[in-house]
Amino acid sequence: MLASNLWADSNAPLLALLADTLDDLERTRIANENRLRQLTRDEVDADGEERGFGLTLEQPQVAALADVVDALGKLEHQSTLNLQRALRKHPLGPWVKATVGIGEKQGARLIAAIGDPYWNTLYNRPRLVSELWAYCGLHVLPAAQTNSAHQGALGGGGKQGDPGQLVRDTQKGPAGVAPTRARGQRANWSTTAKTRAYLVAESCIKQARSPYRAVYDDGRKKYADAVHPEPCRRCGPAGKPALAGSPLSAGHQHARAMRLVMKEVLKDLWLESKRLHETAA
Repeated sequence: MLASNLWADSNAPLLALLADTLDDLERTRIANENRLRQLTRDEVDADGEERGFGLTLEQPQVAALADVVDALGKLEHQSTLNLQRALRKHPLGPWVKATVGIGEKQGARLIAAIGDPYWNTLYNRPRLVSELWAYCGLHVLPAAQTNSAHQGALGGGGKQGDPGQLVRDTQKGPAGVAPTRARGQRANWSTTAKTRAYLVAESCIKQARSPYRAVYDDGRKKYADAVHPEPCRRCGPAGKPALAGSPLSAGHQHARAMRLVMKEVLKDLWLESKRLHETAA
C-alpha cells in the first residue's frame, strides 16, 4: 500500500517551511519587544529594586528599536497570512476550518510539526494513532520510569520532525505516568509537536462551542479524585514530591485533562487523514 497521490501532491513541505518562518519571526519579535520594554521600564519591582533603564522613545536609539519591533510585527502578520493561505490548499485545511476552537494559524503549525497524521513516511505504511500520540510525547511510561532513557529508537524531536520515526506506546499496565525530559538525554518525541498540540488544546477549551471543551470538562471530573501512583514533583514543593497515594493538585488535574484534549484532537486529525487516504486510493 502506498501513500495516496492526494497527499503526495499537497503543499505539505511548503506548510512546514512557512511554519518555521513564522516561528523565527515570532521569536525575534518577542525578544526585541522584551529589550524595548526593559529600556523604557521605569517601575519598581516587588522587592523594591528598579531594574529598567527608564529611557523614552524620544531618544533616537530607543526609537530605532521601536521601529524594528513594529516592522517585525508587520512581517509576522504577513507570515501568518501566508501560512493560513497555504493551509487552505492543504488536504486537512477544510477539517481545520470546520472544527471550532482550533483556528487556521495554530492548526497549520500543528500539522507542520506532525506531517501526515496517518502515514508513516519512514516505512511508507499506515501507522497507529498511538504512534502519533507517542511522537507528540503523549505516551505513558511505567510509574517508576519518567524519562525516555530506556525506550526504543529515537523519534526525532527536531523543529519540524519526521513523524515516521515513531515508537509505539506499548504500555499495558493500568498505571502509568507521562514522560518528562531528563538533563543530558535526547527525548524520543518532538517538543515542537507537543507544544503545538498543547496550544491547540488550550485554544479549544476556551470556546464553549468547541467539541473538545466537553472532553476537558469530562477529564476534570474523571481526575477530581485521582491519586498519585508514585511520588510527584509536580504537586510537591521543591525537593519534597507529593507522596504516592496523595490527591492530585488542581494543576495536575488540569494537565491530565489537557492531555485528553490533545490526544482527542490528534486522533481526529488521524481519522480525517485516514479518510482522505482511503478516498483517494
